[in-house]
Amino acid sequence: MSVVELIRACAELGDGAAWEEFVARFQRPIGLSITRTACKWGKEPAQCVDDLLQEVYYKLWADKCRLLLQFAQQHSDEAVLGYIKTIAINAAHDHFKSLHSQKHGAGETDQLHEEFEPAAQSGSFGGPEAMDREIFLMQVDEQLQDCAAGTNQERDCLIFWFYYLQGMSAKAIAALATIKLTVKGVEAVIFRLTRCIREHLGGSGTGDSAEA
Repeated sequence: MSVVELIRACAELGDGAAWEEFVARFQRPIGLSITRTACKWGKEPAQCVDDLLQEVYYKLWADKCRLLLQFAQQHSDEAVLGYIKTIAINAAHDHFKSLHSQKHGAGETDQLHEEFEPAAQSGSFGGPEAMDREIFLMQVDEQLQDCAAGTNQERDCLIFWFYYLQGMSAKAIAALATIKLTVKGVEAVIFRLTRCIREHLGGSGTGDSAEA
């Protein structure tokens, strides 16, 4: 069963076996994403992974998996995995940022974000402070389909999500056999799509350039 078929079975059929398969397939990458983020915050993963797993599932399964299903219908299985891992990373960051703010004051958390993955930084697409991240990702994706329209739409969308969702560098993306672009070519795609989407969304802002 493909990822989109699995998510559709969960969302539309309420298939208990499908839910079990979803957990079996994604619990490990979700747990690893949470663990890695906890370690970056200097926290003991064993004390928070179980609770955060439930929170991530709640986010993914909200409204019968509507946002997740929409994303899966338009992207590859690999991109969906990146999306799910991003939800896990962001949930963990938000959790620890909240704890840190309560203990030390909200102003002290801003200096931490530069150490984390691009997908979790507050500067990405206006950040979690501006709006709910999952809904915003879907808004971005709608604009991305228009900005990337053309014969290379699928490839360019993959490049965009590899960079912003999975935190891959332009060099790493260019090394993928399916991309068939130089590092400079990948950077140009990221820059063009970022600028286009930012303009369509009223300047809410991503970075102006890609990392080599």
